Formats: sequence, C-alpha cells, structure tokens
Amino acid sequence: MNHTIQEDLKRLPEKPGVYIMRNAENTVLYVGKARVLKNRVRSYFQNTPHSNRITVMISQIDHFEYIVCDSEYEALLLENNLIKKYKPKYNVLLKDDKGFPYIKVTLNETFPRVMLARNIKKDGSKYFGPYHSTWAVNTTLEAIKSVVTLRPCKKNIQANSNDRPCLNYHIGLCKAPCCGKISTEDYSSMVDEVIAFLNGQYEELKNKLHEKMLSEAEALNFEQAAVYREKIKAIEQLFEKQKIVTVSDDDFDTVAIDKNDVDACLHVFFVRGGNVVGREFFMFEGAGTDKDETIITSFIKQFYADNFLVPPKIYVDCLPETSEEIEERKILQEWLSEVRGAKCEILTAQRGNKKKLADMAKMNAGIALANKTSSFAGDGQVRKALEILQQVLNLDRIPERIEAYDISNTGDSEINASLVVFVNGIPYKKGYRKYIMKEVQQRNDVGSMQEVLRRRFSAYKENKEGFSVLPDLILVDGGAGQVAAAEEILAEKKIRIPIYGMVKDDKHRTRSLVGYFTDNISVIDNRSNYKEFVLKNHLELWRFISSVQDEAHRFAITHNRNLTKKRYKFSALDNIPSIGEKKKFILLKHFGSLTAIRNATVEELLAVKGISKTNAENIYAHFRKPEEDK
Repeated sequence: MNHTIQEDLKRLPEKPGVYIMRNAENTVLYVGKARVLKNRVRSYFQNTPHSNRITVMISQIDHFEYIVCDSEYEALLLENNLIKKYKPKYNVLLKDDKGFPYIKVTLNETFPRVMLARNIKKDGSKYFGPYHSTWAVNTTLEAIKSVVTLRPCKKNIQANSNDRPCLNYHIGLCKAPCCGKISTEDYSSMVDEVIAFLNGQYEELKNKLHEKMLSEAEALNFEQAAVYREKIKAIEQLFEKQKIVTVSDDDFDTVAIDKNDVDACLHVFFVRGGNVVGREFFMFEGAGTDKDETIITSFIKQFYADNFLVPPKIYVDCLPETSEEIEERKILQEWLSEVRGAKCEILTAQRGNKKKLADMAKMNAGIALANKTSSFAGDGQVRKALEILQQVLNLDRIPERIEAYDISNTGDSEINASLVVFVNGIPYKKGYRKYIMKEVQQRNDVGSMQEVLRRRFSAYKENKEGFSVLPDLILVDGGAGQVAAAEEILAEKKIRIPIYGMVKDDKHRTRSLVGYFTDNISVIDNRSNYKEFVLKNHLELWRFISSVQDEAHRFAITHNRNLTKKRYKFSALDNIPSIGEKKKFILLKHFGSLTAIRNATVEELLAVKGISKTNAENIYAHFRKPEEDK
C-alpha cells in the first residue's frame, strides 16, 4: 500500500457514501457504496478474503476518492449512476443494453388504443411486459386485433366526434368511435376485455366469446358464429405460445444464477397474472468466482433502474447472509418500492409452483452457460486462448495438440487415469485413453501420474498404433509435485515436451498454471523451481484451461465410477440386511476395500455418513458369523 492511500484511509469519515477506486492512469476501476465509508474502504486494504475479481482490482489501485451522502439510500442511487457513467472494469456489469418491448394501453385517451412501446412513461397509460421480443408483442397485438377491435389510428377522438369512417371500419377492424358508431361505455367494455386478456385472464375472455358464438349459432347467424370461433382459436394459440407454467395469480419476477469456473449466467422469468409472459438471460463474464448475492444485487440495481416495470415481488435463488448484505437488501427494497410506487419485496421461493419455476430458471441459466461454453470454439476465442497460451508459456509455436492427464480413485482401489487430447483447442475424442494402474496399488497421485506417463511414452517409443504423435504441450491435473514427477518420466524417456500443472482453488475451481515461466510474465512465486501463473486476468485462456481440466476430470471420474460399479456389483455385502447398492458404494469408498470393512468395529462403521446403528451392527455381526451361516 502506498503512502498516499495510507494517509487517505485515516481521513475517511464514518458516514454513508460512494467510493471510487482508480489506477495510476486515473481510470475508474470500481465504484461501490458503503453504510460507513471508513469501515468499507479500509476493508479492501486489510488481510481479509476477497473474490478473485476484487483481489486483482486491489492490486491495481493507485488512489481512491469518495462522496459523502446523507443516507445509504442516496448512496445506492449515486452508485448506480456512477456505474452507468464509468462502466468500471471490476464492477459486475449488466452489459446487455437491449431494450425490452412492452404493450401499452392508452387509458389517458377517451377511446384508448393498444400498441407496442419501447419504454415506460408516466403518461396515464397502462403497460404490460416486458416481453422477450418484438415478435412476441406483435403476435399478441395481432391476436388482440382479431378478438377485440380497438381503434388503430392516432386521431384525437372525443366523445362527440362525427368524422367519416375509414377503411378499418368497413373491413371490421374498428368500431369507428370517430363517427359515433360506438358509445364510450361499450368501448370501455372492450378496453376492459383487452386489459383482462393482457393480465392473463384468457379463460374469461374465451368463455365470453364462446357464449356469443353459441348465441349467434342459435340465431342461425352462422357466419358471425364462425367469426367468434376463429377468435377463440386465436386466443388459444396465443395462450399456448405465451404460457410456460401457471404459477399463481401474482405478478412477480424470478431470478436465478448458474456459474462455472469462469463465468456466471443469470436467468429471469417475467410472470404476469400468474403466467410466464417473457424471459431473458444475462452473461457476466469473469464473475464465476463472485458470490451469487453480489451478482444478483448488481443485476437488480442496473436492470430495474432503466424504467422497467417493477413487480410487487422479485424471487431470487439466494438471500443475503451477512449483516451488511441484509442491510443492502433492505435499501434495495426501499428503492424498488419507490420506483414502482408501491411495495416491492425481494424473497426466495420455498415450495410449490414458485419453487419449481425458480428451479426452472436456474436450469435455463445452466443451459445458456453451457451453450456459451460450447460456442467458445466457434467464435475465435479458442484461437485467441491458444495464442495467449503460447505467449504465457514462451512456446516456440502455438500448441496445436495438447494432452491432459487426470488421476481418479476410490480409496485405495479403482485407481485409474484419463488421457484427453485437444487438437486446435477442440476435444479430439479418438485420442482419448483410459488407464487402470498396474504398478501403483495404493492411493498415490504422483506415483499414478508417473505410471500413466511412462506407459503412454513407452507406447510412443514402441511405435504402437494411436501413440505415434507427440503433443506440443502436456497439462497435468495438480501442482508442482505432479509437474516434477511428469518431467522425471519425460527425462527418462529422453523426450522434450513442455509440462505444466492445472491448479484448482479451495473451492475446486480452475485457478492457475504451475511450471517454468520466463521473467517477462507476471507470475507468483511458488517454489524454487516453479512459478504459478494466475489465469483470471485472461478470460479466454481461463475458459480454455478450465474446459481442459474439466474434460480430463470428467473422463477420469466416469471411468472410475464404471469400474467401481462393476467390481462391487456382487460382493460379500450383498447378503447383509438393509445394505443396498448406495450404502455398499459408500462403505467401499470410505474404507477402500472389503477387508477393511470386514475388520471395522461398530464405532468405525457408525462414523460413515449414511450408515445407521442398525446397519453397523448388521455388518459387524455378518462378518463374525460362522462361514456356513453367511
């Protein structure tokens, strides 16, 4: 920490406000708000844990400034405006600037119209939405037009107007209020039907039309009855297009998040009148290590500030836990209520259809995130990642062929390894290989890594089919120990290939590469021979290494599970009462072998999660029966 920052920290007031972090070039890095500026700002420069994003940001701070506010509520409003103004790199930003369309009913006019609107104004009109696309709005408007013929023109029509009727009247698309063909009362009744329709009351309008159809049919007015029949069909079609699930008679939004090692995706459902009328998702690049609460709070501030209709309730898939986060939620609810003009609450869905909808939102967020990951190769990002990788590792050329290794085991049994191959950054599944350890008989990741590499490169030396091509780069799951072990094998085989370890953080997310790095690369000292390159500053490279590590792990763990199921499909545990496949697997995973289970005491068996006292006593008794009684 430089001397200027130390002095500025001493002068911070114990008041609410907004702080702005800047780098040496005076670029805004981050904007935040605080209930107590002194406590919040000082926390950045103390030995307290932060997310990866904030840790990187702190390392770049040259100086900061702050603005004192009268209340935390005022600070929230100012923070939101400054984030929009500066778009700081290390804030969680809602980058999607698309405007969502609405349906507007002009209740401020004597003879209201229904139309598409791009934004909400306080003009006395009633708005419905947001809808996920203009197509959805136009489809809805077409259906309304076929059912209820509100006027389409922009004329300023008064109750006593007496103009000539236009073509719309003659072709049945307008009741001609401009020339007194319909009273204000009857026209208002039509407007009420449109509003009921847009509120999701499809059945009520459909039933009215059905009654009219039957009435016309009984009067032998079959042509008019057919018109009503077609209107009913139009309503049913629109109802099916718009309706995902009927939840309740409420208006609310449901927000959920899914994350991978690098990115986060937020999905929101818009529910009006109990029906899902729209949905949208937003990608937050590089926010995979941020807390869900942080992402949701940033989303709410930015999304609902842009004149979006604020519903009475917003359901989120996680609520704040710390006192500071709880206070933030209260301030957010106060602000949302003011924007809405009525009470707005932030809640979690606990049960029933709302919980199902929240689960559906999370599932859709996961799908959108997976689709982004799968499209990673097609938009040039993989090539960019490989170019960065070449620069970071100081390779002679772009690593077109990469081999990655991972070890998996169940205790001291089912020790296996995976070899996955990436060619030009794309998984090359014909090159995948599975290994079951032959030399290593106990859990030993370093020894297992050496065995699989020795076998793979012995196959190369022997020119075995499928092993004749050497990779440009080897990546192993693990840190310096695995890298050193791998280098020993290649030295033994007299093969020169760069080797680096893929390291995960304490939450099992891809964090860094470990190995030899040139001095011109910004790295962290790890141990005497190796250094660690943290990936979070290079999103494309981070995504790529994460995908490689995940694929190697997936392939290894799938093979391990298959081996475990095969080995223990039939065992001495099968004849023990109340011990099924699940508990059998749990026991074998915990103890590592059948012999260890056989020799375990009741107390040791009880220490296994999922094993009851009755289970433990049955197992203990079974292995101590005379052989003929088993």
